[in-house]
Parts: sequence; C-alpha cells; structure tokens
Amino acid sequence: MGNSSVTVNRLKVAKMKVQATVLLTFQAGSLAGAGSILDDVLERARERDDVEVGQVSVATPPGAAPVTLPPLSAPAEYPPGVPHTATFDRS
Repeated sequence: MGNSSVTVNRLKVAKMKVQATVLLTFQAGSLAGAGSILDDVLERARERDDVEVGQVSVATPPGAAPVTLPPLSAPAEYPPGVPHTATFDRS
C-alpha cells in the first residue's frame, strides 16, 4: 500500500490508499465466543495482501449492560504492517 503506481497499457494509473472504519455487530454466548468471532474476521482481513488491520475498538451497544474486558496480552508475533497497540472503548 502507499503511493505506488502501476503501468497498464502504457497508461500510468496511480493507486490510492483508503482508510475505512467498519462497525461489526454480532452476538455470542460468552466473551470467549465473541473473541473467536472477532479473531476469525481479523484473520481473514490479514490473509489479504492489500489490507492492513490498524486499530480494533470493542464496545457494548448503547443500552446494553456494560462488560468489563480483561487486559489483553500481545500475541507472540504481529504480522508485518500491524501496529503493536490496540484501543478498547469500554463505554
């Protein structure tokens, strides 16, 4: 990703970098189940060569009972391009 370009049929086409915020809503029977779902979604994103996972925020929906999440331990290795920090919104 970045400011690279590709030549297509003698035309130079610039690639642009896009940043998107995605809201996922799902249900799980436990925090472990929710973690499994989120891990699966993030793993699928990491499998792509053209997607970088930059930040993950976790929150309960408005009006729901608040959930206290335990501190996260860092995985043994981060894939290239993934920052070594995470943000968690406990609102």
